[in-house]
Order: sequence, then C-alpha cells, then structure tokens
Amino acid sequence: MGSKQVNSATRTTSSTPTKPPQNNASPKSTFRTAVYARLDNPLNNLFRLGIRIVQFVFSLGSGISYAIELAHGHTSPPFIYSQVVFALTMITLVIDALTLRSYRLTFIVESTICVLWLALFGVFYDIYFSGKASGMDYDGMDLERVKRAVWLNLINFLLWLASAVFSAVMCCSGIKGAIKGRLQRRRAKKLRNGKASDSWVETGVLHEEPRASREGRLPMYEEIVAATRAG
Repeated sequence: MGSKQVNSATRTTSSTPTKPPQNNASPKSTFRTAVYARLDNPLNNLFRLGIRIVQFVFSLGSGISYAIELAHGHTSPPFIYSQVVFALTMITLVIDALTLRSYRLTFIVESTICVLWLALFGVFYDIYFSGKASGMDYDGMDLERVKRAVWLNLINFLLWLASAVFSAVMCCSGIKGAIKGRLQRRRAKKLRNGKASDSWVETGVLHEEPRASREGRLPMYEEIVAATRAG
C-alpha cells in the first residue's frame, strides 16, 4: 500500500523572550545644532564677522584717544576707567575669535561690555558737554580729540548692544532646539519601551518538524483513512 506523507507544523512557544537592544549612547544636545543651523545663513555669518571688525576698529579709536591723554599726564579716574573698558573689550574680542561659537552665555558678557561703554559715554559726556572740564586734571588736553572719543563711546555702546541682541537670539534658538530635541527623544524612548513590552509577551513561533521525526512517528488518522480507501 502506498502512503501519503503530510507535512505538518507544530506550534511551540518561546520560553525565553529576547530583550530589545539597548542604546547606551547618551543623546547629544541639539543646542549647538540649532545655533549652527541659523549660522548657516550667509547674512548671519556676515553680520557676525562684520560687527566684530567694526567693534574692534571703534574700540581701538576710543582707547587710543584716552591713552594719549594718559601719556600726557592726565591720570584722572575717568581716563583710567576708559582703559579698563578698552582692555576688557579687546580681551572679549580675542577670546571670541579664538574659541568656538557657543552662544550659551555670550550675550551676558556682551551685555556687560555694552553697559560699560554706556557708563563711559555718560561720564565723559557729562564732563565735556556740560561745562565740567575744568581744573588741573583737564588742563592742556586736546578737547576736540576727547570729544570725538565721547561719540566713539556711544557708537561702541550701540555696536555691543546690537551684538548682545544677536547673541540673545542665537541663545534662544539653541534653547528652543534643545527643548524640541529632548521632546523628540522622549517620544522615541516611549515608542521603544512600548515595542519592548510587546516583545516580552509570549508569542507563537512556527518551527518545521524535522524530517527524521516525521518518518519515525506513527501514522496519523488521515493517513490511515487514505491508505484504507486506496486498498
């Protein structure tokens, strides 16, 4: 008698569920990415470079004007204060040129420099434009040069004000990008956790029965019936 072999598959359950792969790499902040995305705009780069050059030129003009008066023996406190502001401005410009663009706290430093230039303008404007430039400390100086330096102080204040506003905008863009990136990472983490919980549930996996076991097993009911009808 001929017999028909029927392929059958047995459903077995996996006893040890597989854990999803874990990503141990810490997520990177998107603050710098958001800032660089704005700086990719040529106009922003041009503004940043241009304002630094103009700040350097006008700070140099004001600082040298007051340094000349100090060299001539005018050592009153306003002239000394002018050199302190000039030195801090030069240090800030050099550090900004040599370091990477961060903008996390740049606007705070630039706002401080802005206030210092405003105070310097107010002091010398009150001295030379309100009739107080008298006495031993102010005799023999070049009034025209010092008055021009007063207006240079005002220009420096406006330049650093614009730079501080620009840095504040960059910082806000970075913070916004960082918050957006953090929310995206949270949503992705929740999605991974949901998939992980589903994988821990026992799921059926089909395994094909080996051929040797099929040949050595007893005939099934369907095979017996088929063989009887054939005989």
